[in-house]
Amino acid sequence: MKKAKEILSKLKLRPTLQRVAITEILLKKKEVHVTAYSLEKMLIKNKVYISRATIYNNLNELSSKGYLKKVIVKKDKMWFDTNLSKHHHFYDEEEDKLVDIQEKEINFSKFPKSPNGKKIKSVDIIINIKKH
Repeated sequence: MKKAKEILSKLKLRPTLQRVAITEILLKKKEVHVTAYSLEKMLIKNKVYISRATIYNNLNELSSKGYLKKVIVKKDKMWFDTNLSKHHHFYDEEEDKLVDIQEKEINFSKFPKSPNGKKIKSVDIIINIKKH
């Protein structure tokens, strides 16, 4: 609990019971990909009951503070990733899970020219996979 409160303090977030519980679960899992739904299931296993809307709002707050990375798989599916290093993902729709791909495993020969006055901020690749 102490570590979770320290993290929230560094992020300038009030350590509410819900935030502490969510942060503790994420700390226990180390590098993990979660949705509000999957995190809700993890919390319930630990006998912690928080509404999915509250979980989602807290995940968004932790993301906006740089503690999590948002991974948008499709317009109605958002994941949150504790691995903040530069990397990409496989998305397995059948198993509904993300798998990390190290940045060095993908090579680019050329990027398109950015629109005037803009520069590339980041490149996030999601490769959709399925059984053959």
